[in-house]
Amino acid sequence: MAERLQSLRSTLRSQVQFFNDLGNNFIEWYKNQPKKKQVLYAIGAVLGLAAAVIVLIFHNSLIAVMVDVSDLIRKSKFGGLALFIAIFFVGFPPLLGFSALSMLCGMVYGFPGGWPLLAAASITGSFASFMVYRYFLRNQAELLVARNEKFRAFAEILKEDASLFLLILLRLCPLPYSLSNGALAAIPNLPASTYLMASLITSPKMFMHVFIGHTIKNLGDAERPASAKALDVFSILLTGCAVSLASFIIYKRMQQKLDSYHEGDTNSGANYDDLVFGNFDEDPESGHNLELNSTEYDDDNFIIAEDDDFLASRETDERVLDLPSDFDDSKPPKYRDY
Repeated sequence: MAERLQSLRSTLRSQVQFFNDLGNNFIEWYKNQPKKKQVLYAIGAVLGLAAAVIVLIFHNSLIAVMVDVSDLIRKSKFGGLALFIAIFFVGFPPLLGFSALSMLCGMVYGFPGGWPLLAAASITGSFASFMVYRYFLRNQAELLVARNEKFRAFAEILKEDASLFLLILLRLCPLPYSLSNGALAAIPNLPASTYLMASLITSPKMFMHVFIGHTIKNLGDAERPASAKALDVFSILLTGCAVSLASFIIYKRMQQKLDSYHEGDTNSGANYDDLVFGNFDEDPESGHNLELNSTEYDDDNFIIAEDDDFLASRETDERVLDLPSDFDDSKPPKYRDY
């Protein structure tokens, strides 16, 4: 019993230390941010806290309104078309609201019935955004990359290796949906076909949005028991945590890929310098053993050291000069620049 208590205390102590370190790291990160960003982050935190309080207090009313809106869209003749158009156009930066519209698909058409409409609208909208920003709004696409550190980092990788696998990982990363569509258009060697294929392959991730929307609508059903609603809330939290963890792991893998890319780029630059200028550290006849003697050079900085080849050529010149000639014998001797 004592050992179990000791183990429990040790576990609790380690968990407390972990959260303390996490909090200290966050505070240090926040202090290192520019003043303007600190103010924006503080405002965002206050607004988020206020929204959370409002949701906790008025969650029943909010869910009831969302259910009424979803029923209205479902009964409308052009409700599906309107939802498709809305999802299509939020793929163009800087428009927002993709996650909310995705969950609305789940509320309107259920799970998994809302996925086909969501996937079709998302894929076509993101591809249209990619093409428009590549061929008509190229300058704006480059600005999106320049203003976002993550986009700049991933753009460096894709400029060297625009493979389908890397693009799939990038599409699975937790990046702003519409902004990523426009930013990827600024990468010149990224084929449009590869972008479209990556969008198709990663479309199943939208099942999560549809599931959450469908579960939220179930929470508004007054006939469901409290235990079922508690299970729905737990499933939403579990799904969100699982997706967030998967996105974080993928993002860290991409960061490792970026670090290895920079490391390889640095090494290649060092090898290039060694190739051009030589590596004096590995040359036993260089470095500290390299000595320059001023007597080995003349006034014009020509080498006057008498190696074997130079001596042989010099003797040949002297024999030529000793031959009889009908011309002036006072010709100046020939000198060889070596």
